Amino acid sequence: MVHGRLGAAVVAATVLATPAVPTQATTGAWVPAGEGSAFGQYLAGRYARSIGDTASASRYYEHVLRRDPDNPDILNRAFLLTLADGRFESAAALAHRIEKAGGQSSLARQVIAVEHIARGETDRALVVLREASRARVNALVVPLVEAWSLVDGGRGDEALETLASLTETKGHAPFRTYHEALVNDFLGRTPAAEDAYRRTIDALEGGSLRVVEAFGTFLERAGRRRDAIGLYRDFLAREPGNLPVLSALERAESGRSPAPAIADAREGIAEAFHGIAAGLSGRNARDLALVYAWLALALKPDMPVALFLVGRVMERDERHAAANELYARIDAGSPHGWTARLRTAFNLDDMDELPAAVDLLRRLEEERPERIDALVALGDILRAREEYEAAAAAYSRAIRRVDELRERHWTLHYSRAIAYERSNRWSKAEPDFLRALDLKPDQPLVLNYLGYSWIDRGERLERARAMVEKAVELRPTDGYIVDSLGWALYRLGRFDDAVGQLERAVGLRPEDPVINDHLGDALWRVGRELEATFQWRRALTLEPGPEAVPKIREKLEKGLPPVSEPDAPDFPDGGYGD
Repeated sequence: MVHGRLGAAVVAATVLATPAVPTQATTGAWVPAGEGSAFGQYLAGRYARSIGDTASASRYYEHVLRRDPDNPDILNRAFLLTLADGRFESAAALAHRIEKAGGQSSLARQVIAVEHIARGETDRALVVLREASRARVNALVVPLVEAWSLVDGGRGDEALETLASLTETKGHAPFRTYHEALVNDFLGRTPAAEDAYRRTIDALEGGSLRVVEAFGTFLERAGRRRDAIGLYRDFLAREPGNLPVLSALERAESGRSPAPAIADAREGIAEAFHGIAAGLSGRNARDLALVYAWLALALKPDMPVALFLVGRVMERDERHAAANELYARIDAGSPHGWTARLRTAFNLDDMDELPAAVDLLRRLEEERPERIDALVALGDILRAREEYEAAAAAYSRAIRRVDELRERHWTLHYSRAIAYERSNRWSKAEPDFLRALDLKPDQPLVLNYLGYSWIDRGERLERARAMVEKAVELRPTDGYIVDSLGWALYRLGRFDDAVGQLERAVGLRPEDPVINDHLGDALWRVGRELEATFQWRRALTLEPGPEAVPKIREKLEKGLPPVSEPDAPDFPDGGYGD
């Protein structure tokens, strides 16, 4: 809703005078409009925000705010979006304007408190926080920030009492125990810290990465390296290859002493903000997740996990260059830096900078000859680009690095098998599919791909049909796998059964041109020719691959040949379920 001087008269004038939504909002490039375009800028800001372009949205709203400085709605929107864009100083200036205008924004008060904390003025921060609302997420945020501010003022007991207030909400319990552990650890209260760490580990069924890292460093500093090593190994059993924990394990085994988890109260508050941001990100609360991640970075600009969190949000918004700028701020030699560079490579590929992506991944391949993730990423990127031989070579180098193949490595053989199959090397693909099944029996993707491929080749038909049926049983709502079963039945001449499965597949994936094309073929075979032509026409509207278009047009013109004539052996891409 438009308020104040952006009323009906301005609406009428500006709609006639200016384009409502400048195209720059779709690109993230901020280009200010001329005089008389306030409403156009307002609409552009709303549009930019709707497509996740926070940077442009915040600047559009700032432009409108300059035209209508007393508009509380625009002021609050500009504040939120400026903060979500990571421009803390500008957001803090807007927060002061909200306060001066008598606004009741708890988030504005939190930003002002962070401004004080960054200057070492925790007493002033406490005054501001105690006026902030504690509704919804603020019921968690405010006590955590208040507790660490009390720690900074040497009031540890009061800090722990403040954290104890979080017991009233069930979802807050892990935050309470984790920060109780960190506060007690910081204050040198070893038994209380260990008790709180263990309660957090139990509540999180083994602990998150951050909790395990913090508890592990606590145990190492207490001279209990064996316990720390056991903690790290338990985590790695669940998440093999996790580089931060592998690095911690190597440190513990070497006897080197780690730094404390929290060096000062400011870092404790940054940790609280990051934890809240991570929780919100998992709940698709994008704007608030960005807000709290940026608040963490306002206090600790080099915090790797916060930089990574914001980078991942940018990726989801398809702002790949912005994400890479954040990843570049993470120390390349750190455990988190490795993952950041892997993500950088994927972003370069998404930006159509394939040579740069490949070059980076090959440098990573050489940098850590014991790891396979850079090679897997390289294979995945090349396979998506249909460079199948190069992809297979990358997967092969990854497989050679694995000392002992375990269940989790089934994806290596499955991915290489697809690359071999797509490059017409079935003699190499088939053993890889079988090896993937050896490592992970009844894996639906492998059952589906191998079973269909055998049917397509006219080999092991009964076993192949049973494999595809098993894949559907395991993933009954996967439209691509259901399509594979339907198309397998079609190829086996069981047209009535094929129609039923393919109709279900179209219901699950109505937008897929290949599945609609398959259903058209099956309907034709059972004499439902009018419905078949409808499905083929629909397949054309869904933009099938260029090789499929002439075949579908020919079917629309001539129908299908009699059953006695063999169908074309080509296997359409959409039937693999990958």
